Formats: sequence, C-alpha cells, structure tokens
Amino acid sequence: MIETFGYITKEETLQTLSSNILENTFVLEAVTPFPGYHGENMPGPGKPHYIFLVTRKDYGLEKIIRTAKEIKKLLSIPFGARPAELHMFNSTFPAIRINHLSSFSDIPELQRWFSDMGISFMKKKTFNDAGLIRVTKHFRLEEVEEGIYRDLEDPLMHYFEIDTSLPWKMFEAITLRIKNNVSNNNFDAASGVLFIRDLMDIVRIYERSPGVERLRALREKYREEIEKLQ
Repeated sequence: MIETFGYITKEETLQTLSSNILENTFVLEAVTPFPGYHGENMPGPGKPHYIFLVTRKDYGLEKIIRTAKEIKKLLSIPFGARPAELHMFNSTFPAIRINHLSSFSDIPELQRWFSDMGISFMKKKTFNDAGLIRVTKHFRLEEVEEGIYRDLEDPLMHYFEIDTSLPWKMFEAITLRIKNNVSNNNFDAASGVLFIRDLMDIVRIYERSPGVERLRALREKYREEIEKLQ
C-alpha cells in the first residue's frame, strides 16, 4: 500500500446552490461528476456528490484538513473535506471540496462549523457552466503494475504514469482523440500529480473494473498522443 498526497485536475459543470446553504454564501454542486463515464456513478436521490464551499481566501492544505478533523470529532455528520481551486469567471477561487454527505440539508450545519473555526465564505455568486477544478487530496494506492495504480478507497478510480505535464486543453484534446479511436470509450479521464518517488504526472481513469490490460492499453494511447506533440 502507498499513502501519499497529490492533486487531480478536471473539468465539470458547476452550478450555484440556492437552498440548503447559509444565507449569502457561494456554494456550488458538481452537476455531472465524471462526465466521460456512463454507468453507476451517481449518489442516491437527495444525496449530493461533490459540493464546493467557496472561501474568501486560500486557507491552505493544513488548515482545512486540521479544521475538518476537529469538526469530525464533534459532529456526527459523515463528510470528506479537501482544499480545491475552481477556475471560472476567468479567475481562480479557493474552495473546500465536500463529499460523502448523506443529505443536502447537512450543508448549512457543516458551513456553520467551518465558520466557527475561522473559515470565512465568499458571498453568493451565480454560476452554471463548465469550471476547471483542482482538488488536493490524500491517496491510498496499490501499485498493480509498475506505473499503474488502483485506488484503495474508491474502486472506480485508477491511475497511470505519463512522461510529462499537460495543460488542461491539451489533455482534453488528447483524451477526445483517444475516445474517438478505441472500441470502448466509456471512461472518464482527468490529469494529476502524485508525489511518489519525487513528482509523478498521472492520468486518472474512472471506470468500473477496467483491468490491468485495459489500463496498460490506455496508457500506451496517451503516450503515443504525447509523442506526436514533441
């Protein structure tokens, strides 16, 4: 097992929440998480998937994780919290990415706890469009083959190493080309970084039980497309 930190970058449709939030705060929901994958990937009725609490400033990884840890000791609501950056309105907004909530009605109580512990939220804005998201998170991984990893916390998440960092638009274009040239294009892809043996550029694949051969083949497709750009 490998435990490390890193981040994932992806583009998803974000939409302002107008109810079940503290008054005049900027809260967004990821409307269609993992848009490239069509399968059993959505929460049950009335359950949020990914919620973003937009903050007044960047509080940093340690502050957010410590604060969430303290809240979990005092609050019975299950949740996960990680720092995030949202690129929208041609600007970058710091946020806390929340997941594993049982109900939208839990959001305002969770906001109150964060607020009581020194986290200030941005005033409400209206947004309903694609936004670029970067989430910093902790990973628990198993290396199933050199450079290919399985997520031990989410069985639909898999990762493989690539040789270079790619700007999002370039990564998006490469992914589209690959999807148009493989027989099974039912997967969602995101780019990222893992801090394993120094810094490792990765592709995150979201797909149910792809198997090592499938991941190996997708990795080769990405490497071929990257080589064409060099």
